[in-house]
Amino acid sequence: MWMWLLIMKNFPFSHNGEMLWYSRSLACGMIIFKLKENDESIISHVLINKRGQGCEFNKGKWNLPGGFIDFDEDGMDCAIRETKEECGIDLNKQACRFFRLNTKPIGHRQTMSAYYYTILTHEEAEKLKLTNEFSEPGEVDEVIWASTRELDKYNLINNQKEIILDCKKYIYDNFT
Repeated sequence: MWMWLLIMKNFPFSHNGEMLWYSRSLACGMIIFKLKENDESIISHVLINKRGQGCEFNKGKWNLPGGFIDFDEDGMDCAIRETKEECGIDLNKQACRFFRLNTKPIGHRQTMSAYYYTILTHEEAEKLKLTNEFSEPGEVDEVIWASTRELDKYNLINNQKEIILDCKKYIYDNFT
């Protein structure tokens, strides 16, 4: 029995000089949209953060708040916790919705990703204090509201630009 437990553990190994992982893990991300000032029918901004020098990979790149799921934690709780840690925002779980699960491996890490979203009015978003003070040292350099029309200005990791735009389209197609 103990051998089976050892095999199922998620841990790295070296293969041809590259670090790989024996098992797959789940990362959960939160897409937080801000509505346009004076026109709440338009999603104008999305919350992103810049990965710090203390990150294991993708240093200096921008991404959605998110991270790996902890033991005995559901996906939405993980995304909400990571948003608090990386951006200083406490989200209302009832206002958050599931968007997408991606099980396609990206690169050597083999991580699966679950994405959730919420929408804030312009006034709600402007009242928030964006901060990285709850993150691990060096994990997050900066937290900003980025215009959804100017995402090309940011070096977003993996396919997060497409995820943001797909979620925005999903909301417009299904709820407007």
